[in-house]
Amino acid sequence: MRITKKAVAAAVLTGAVMGSTLVGGGAAVATPAESDGIIHIQGTCGDTKNPSVRGGAAGWTLTCGGGKIRAQGWVKDTKADGKAAEVYGSWDDGDSFGTVRAGGNGTTKKFDKSHSGSRVDLYLRVI
Repeated sequence: MRITKKAVAAAVLTGAVMGSTLVGGGAAVATPAESDGIIHIQGTCGDTKNPSVRGGAAGWTLTCGGGKIRAQGWVKDTKADGKAAEVYGSWDDGDSFGTVRAGGNGTTKKFDKSHSGSRVDLYLRVI
């Protein structure tokens, strides 16, 4: 098995074991359907994503310019269950993206963050 196939297989298995979904960047990747657990999306310049999990949804667009990547979007709590939906992650260089939290059914929080680089790893979860 080629190294790239091994890496993809390992990522898929890791996601299955941890109860999360991994979605890569690029236009060819479909938006993930609602699932339980955590959704992890690796994003780069020009990506637009709209993931959802049971009890939460999010959407963001990534743009680049001047050596920086900008993430503009929102996170929404979609279930009256006493939990909150969160988007969190890290930038290309490992710096924290921080956490944007929406708690209370129907509550939406917007975010607009930028950082040097051209990639960001974002997660959506309900806790």
